[in-house]
Amino acid sequence: MFASNAEAQTTKKKVKEVDNTPLFNGISIQADAASLLSPVLFSGERYSYEAGLQVDLKHKYYPVFELGFAGANKISNNDIEFKTSGLFGRIGVDFNFMKQKKDAKPTTNLFLVGVRLGMSSSPYSISNVKIIDNYWGGNEILNYPDQISSKVWFEVVAGIRVEVLKNFYMGWTVRNKNMLTQDATGAVAPWYVPGFGLNNGGNWGFNYNLGYKFQLQTKISTKIKTKK
Repeated sequence: MFASNAEAQTTKKKVKEVDNTPLFNGISIQADAASLLSPVLFSGERYSYEAGLQVDLKHKYYPVFELGFAGANKISNNDIEFKTSGLFGRIGVDFNFMKQKKDAKPTTNLFLVGVRLGMSSSPYSISNVKIIDNYWGGNEILNYPDQISSKVWFEVVAGIRVEVLKNFYMGWTVRNKNMLTQDATGAVAPWYVPGFGLNNGGNWGFNYNLGYKFQLQTKISTKIKTKK
């Protein structure tokens, strides 16, 4: 009896169900509502507008592309004026950490953690820089027009997304931004970088996204994989 039971165990087929979740589950377009408040929050000195495109792969992986336009017009206490404006872009991927119950319908609410690589190349100018000669007296006014700043940075992102109506989503994202491109020693560096923020090496950002998901699924039939 024991031999036959052992033989039955070794010859028994182990059935394993292959994940039949479709690879492609739609595309979401989203706009950042929080950025619309930036001119108010920063008293008109800074502004930023952005939108994004996100792909749903197996309800787990979310490649994303973000594009925006931002700028600044700052006058310091000693009347130095800084101006810039330009496009910026980010590419990256989010990972869904919302646990799915076995055999349950995939939830439309997401807890996302991801990374981004950000890039911008924008013109800027600095004017009315006063150089005071303490030895001879007097001063000189210097202007730096038509400067170009090309920057690259990375971001660590975390946030949630909730379906409030059929295919309509709302959610927030917190970002930790870290500059990869260094300013050359002695260069007249920009005060503000579109898409990154103040040019101080590291920043925090916040987005509140409104989006719509186009449900475009690939049909994959359920497959059963057997092993001896």
